[in-house]
Amino acid sequence: MTGCYAVSVASPETGFRIIFVVSVSCLVIGVVGLLRTASFVLSAEPANAVVVTASSRGDGQYRLFKGYPEVVQFSDLNGIVHTPTVYYGQPGRHPPGTAVKVLYKQLDPAGTARYGHFGQLWVLPGCVTLMGAMFLFAAFVVRNRVY
Repeated sequence: MTGCYAVSVASPETGFRIIFVVSVSCLVIGVVGLLRTASFVLSAEPANAVVVTASSRGDGQYRLFKGYPEVVQFSDLNGIVHTPTVYYGQPGRHPPGTAVKVLYKQLDPAGTARYGHFGQLWVLPGCVTLMGAMFLFAAFVVRNRVY
């Protein structure tokens, strides 16, 4: 045999660094998402809306999937009727004519309207934060493991 094969074995410190970077990234993204959602919820106005049209097809954007578009109609505090497109994560969840709750900012009601559903607002940033915390725990388990 003329070749020499080197076997690279990752040290526990390398594993710690990788998991630590992933965990901190998830924590930062999750906490920023939670803070943005909290800021939106605290400054938003609630409104009762009616679903006008709903699509069972995605938004057609494959790079960043927003959800399934649903056109809703609601009146703001001034009585002006708005009909924005709001995205929901499940197809056919709200058939046309369904009453839903939306939250919007007074300065741009049609552009900022979002469903006021707990799952739509809090689950994704909460899960990313929780995942970051679990990775951080795993990083310290890897670092403190006795070999």
